[in-house]
Amino acid sequence: MPRNGLESNVGNLDARVLQQFIMDNVTPKKCLIVANGVKNHKEYVDLVRERLGDLLAVPEHQYTREASKYIGGEYRTWTESPATNITLAFESVPWSHEDVHAFYLMNTIIGNATAFSSGGPGKGMYCRAVTNLMQQNDFVDSASSINSHFTDSGLFGIQLEGPGSHSAELLQVGLEELSRLRDPIPDHELNRAKNILKMNVMMAMERQDDRLEEMARNFMTFGDLNFHQYCDKLDAVTGEQINRAATMCLSGKPTMIVTGGAINMVPTITDVSRQLN
Repeated sequence: MPRNGLESNVGNLDARVLQQFIMDNVTPKKCLIVANGVKNHKEYVDLVRERLGDLLAVPEHQYTREASKYIGGEYRTWTESPATNITLAFESVPWSHEDVHAFYLMNTIIGNATAFSSGGPGKGMYCRAVTNLMQQNDFVDSASSINSHFTDSGLFGIQLEGPGSHSAELLQVGLEELSRLRDPIPDHELNRAKNILKMNVMMAMERQDDRLEEMARNFMTFGDLNFHQYCDKLDAVTGEQINRAATMCLSGKPTMIVTGGAINMVPTITDVSRQLN
C-alpha cells in the first residue's frame, strides 16, 4: 500500500470526515503545550489561551482507538533492477514493555553498513552488519537492523541488499545474523553497544529544545518524565535478557518484503519460520 494512501480515496474526504477526525483526535485532553525559557509563567498561560484557546473548543467525547493487530505476511514486487532488496521483520514489543531497551541494544549490536562506507569514526565499524555480514560476504552491498516501537506493538528485523544472483544467500545470511542474537552476547560487545547507545542519547538531548520535545513525548506516551532514566535502564540490560527477547521475537510470524529483478529466487516466509524454529 502506498505510504500516503490511495489517490482514489481523495474523493471520500469531505467536511464530515475531516470534522470527525478533529473531534476524535484534536481535543483538549490530547493536546500538550510546552515551552522553555519562559520568564513569566502567567503571561505564557495567557498567551496560550489567547492564541490557541479557540482551537480547543471541540467537545470531548468518549472515543477509544482500537488496538492494532500484527498480521505478518510477505509482499514481492518486481523492479527493473540488478539488485535484490529484502526486508524481514518480526513483531517485538510496545513502548511500555520492559524489553524495549533490550531491543534498542540488539539494534545497535547489528547496526548498519553500506558497501561505500564500511567503517570510520562514528559509523559503527565494529557492529555485526560490518564484521559478520559485509566483511564475510562479498554479495552483501548493504545491511541494517530495523527497530520500531509503537503504543500497541513493535517491529524488529533486518534489511539487506545485494545482487539478484545471490538473492537466496542474502536471506540466508540475514536469518543467521538474527538467529545469533539468541546466542550468548560477549561482555565486550554488549558494553560497546551500551556505550554507543548512551552516547547517542546524550548527543540527541544536548540542546534545550530537544530535551523539551523529549519531555513532551515522555508525558504524552507514559504520563510521566523518564528521559533521565534512559542510560540507567540501558546499563541494567543483560545478555540473557537480549537472548530471551530475541527468542520471543523470532518465534513469531515474519513479515517480508522483497523487491528487485530476481524476487522469485528468495525463499518464502514459510521457509523463514521453518529455519528459525
